[in-house]
Amino acid sequence: MHITKTLTAVLCLGTGALSYKVRIFPGANCGGGAARDLNIFDNTCRSTDLFSFRSFRVLGYGAGRQRAKFWSGSICYESDAFIQDWWADGGSDTFKIGTCITLPKAAKSLGSYSS
Repeated sequence: MHITKTLTAVLCLGTGALSYKVRIFPGANCGGGAARDLNIFDNTCRSTDLFSFRSFRVLGYGAGRQRAKFWSGSICYESDAFIQDWWADGGSDTFKIGTCITLPKAAKSLGSYSS
């Protein structure tokens, strides 16, 4: 019984440490209607099953040396669609838990990569 509880706790904590978490909003300043929580796992990109979003609230950090990156196109890592990126490991003055960040334009994909 104790092993099961311990294993469950470790797995839950471990999984959270491998992704940054954000709540996306269609409008600026974390407004504009329905929000959606996303986990972006380290070294992955998310471009499907999303609405275009203009702002997000940081809910959690990724692993060390991870950067959160945002694009206006629906294809990740498309250089001409790049919007902005930040350290997603807690090392940014902007990308902080609880902070609402408004992007200069709407994003359709986001990812995490090692730097």
